[in-house]
Amino acid sequence: MTSKDTETFSVRDKQVMKVKTQEERALIFDEVTVRVSEDFALHMHIENGEENAAGLKTGDYVKLLPS
Repeated sequence: MTSKDTETFSVRDKQVMKVKTQEERALIFDEVTVRVSEDFALHMHIENGEENAAGLKTGDYVKLLPS
């Protein structure tokens, strides 16, 4: 995410968060590290198996939770 995103979401670079999916099979990813750079987009990469287990697809929204 960019530095503007960190202000919007009240997080900081290298902060460890939890991320909760909002689909039918809600799942919480623990120990997710926030990475900040002006070259980054507001995006989270997960492996195909994790995506399938959570019932996610590209463009789905997730919720940031404090760790």
